[in-house]
Amino acid sequence: MKWTEAIKQGEIAQRNFTEMVKIEVNNGLIFVPVNIDGKDYRFLFDSGAPLSISEQLQDEFNFKVISEGTIKDSDHNRKAVNWVTVKTLSLGDIDFENQSAFVGDFQANPILKCLEIDGIIGSNILRQCNWTLDQEQMTLTFTDEKADYDKEDSVVIPFRTDNQFNMFINLNIGRASIKNVLVDYGSNGAVQLNNSVFNTLKENSIVENTLSEIGFQQGGIVGKAVKSDREFTLTDSLKFNEKYLQDVYVRSGKTVSIGNRLLSRFTVTINWDDRKLYLTQQNTAMEPFETAGFKLGYSEERGIYVQSVVENSNAYNIGVRPLMKVLKLNNMDFENGANYCDYIAYESSEELYLEVLNTHGEKQLLKFRKTQIKD
Repeated sequence: MKWTEAIKQGEIAQRNFTEMVKIEVNNGLIFVPVNIDGKDYRFLFDSGAPLSISEQLQDEFNFKVISEGTIKDSDHNRKAVNWVTVKTLSLGDIDFENQSAFVGDFQANPILKCLEIDGIIGSNILRQCNWTLDQEQMTLTFTDEKADYDKEDSVVIPFRTDNQFNMFINLNIGRASIKNVLVDYGSNGAVQLNNSVFNTLKENSIVENTLSEIGFQQGGIVGKAVKSDREFTLTDSLKFNEKYLQDVYVRSGKTVSIGNRLLSRFTVTINWDDRKLYLTQQNTAMEPFETAGFKLGYSEERGIYVQSVVENSNAYNIGVRPLMKVLKLNNMDFENGANYCDYIAYESSEELYLEVLNTHGEKQLLKFRKTQIKD
């Protein structure tokens, strides 16, 4: 069958249930425990992608292949995939049966490889009941019961869906209305606007004081690094309905979406019965936004290298440039035991020490501080 038909399959074994599971938040992403055939696995919670299992899980269980299709990742790379039927997938005591999932290669992208996920809890699972994410309490609650989620302090936002059951909302930045914004828990960014929309906001002075990030990016499931020339800024003019939000990180890119950096400010209920989001602001204080000014990447050809740099950041001003080979970052010595996964798990300090090979192949030690971003 076509994947657009396969994705509609699936049901929940129980009725009249409310279940809660504990979640893990790492690198700004949400992970949930999943049980298949009595064994526990680690899945990424991603509202911007369908249910997926790893190639290793498919090798282990040999689920029936029901369709072939093509996926497009967040970097707009495409890849052919098989769709299979997962007989039973359990979250807590609730069994999701005969669910369609694509088989993904989570080893292709070194970032996903380091996160050690076995699959994705995606949009075609989410559409089968109602969900509440509370990242202060680190809980995910889901139910098939109808409920009145409307509270005085909640923002209520209607959403639309497509044939993949993605959720799309409208939001406002200043006097501009942005339509069809993907709600993407699989992104640890805040707001991403495609280049056309972002440039229009710049031309009309709705976003200002932008910084450029040059180099490469490698955020998609396909894992292919693509050339990047993105801009970003902070804004106080984004609002949900009539509620303004402070210090919202907005960047240009290839998609129009909101990610977990913004969504994590709220307890969010996804009410599929009424096609509405209910957002209740949490009490977590906002810290000043800072950036290391660079990101590292990995490939078998280059090893660990500078993938991108923010122009006019402290890192850029002291000489950090894309494609430089990195030997050390603070206490991580990549020539003597440290690896790329250590970098992914690392929470960088205020002061940074980076040892690189410069354009002459000579070792160079660069010392600098994080760069604070202001709106």
